[in-house]
Amino acid sequence: MTTEIASTHVTGLANALEKTVGYGQSLLADIEPDTFAHMPSPGFNHPAFNYGHLALYPNRCLEMVGRADAMIELPFDAEHYEQGAECVEQDGRYASMDVLTGTFLETHQRLIEVLPGVDPDSLRVELPEGRYRDFFGTVGNALTFMTCSHTMMHLGQVSMWRRAMGLGSCM
Repeated sequence: MTTEIASTHVTGLANALEKTVGYGQSLLADIEPDTFAHMPSPGFNHPAFNYGHLALYPNRCLEMVGRADAMIELPFDAEHYEQGAECVEQDGRYASMDVLTGTFLETHQRLIEVLPGVDPDSLRVELPEGRYRDFFGTVGNALTFMTCSHTMMHLGQVSMWRRAMGLGSCM
């Protein structure tokens, strides 16, 4: 990937992520704070889990592209939102709807602002050994997945949750 193409790619990711975050905001319509961490049936990831989980990843992306200085401190314990954490009915472990959605928006907005200025050469960097490297190989591949597929996958879970809760389409 040439430097020019890589530069265009990160700008495109920022634009796509901006639209995705807009979709994430529209999914919040009609959701009441007291149902935000409710599970309509077993196996659902409710919005509290999804928005908290997604709020973690912009910082990871910033770190991958060498911009740890732009990371935002999370106002909640990430442990309950990490990959592999069990999503449960609210039992006090999940932060409030305002905190989770506000952090989701803040961390994503920061990533959207930073992406166009990312050094295009950073996309070719091989990830450190481990699960991410085995799956993605390079920073660019991981960044593309995290900003597009991963985010939309979890927002799709929120869309299904809305339907299970009797809420209509947000579109």
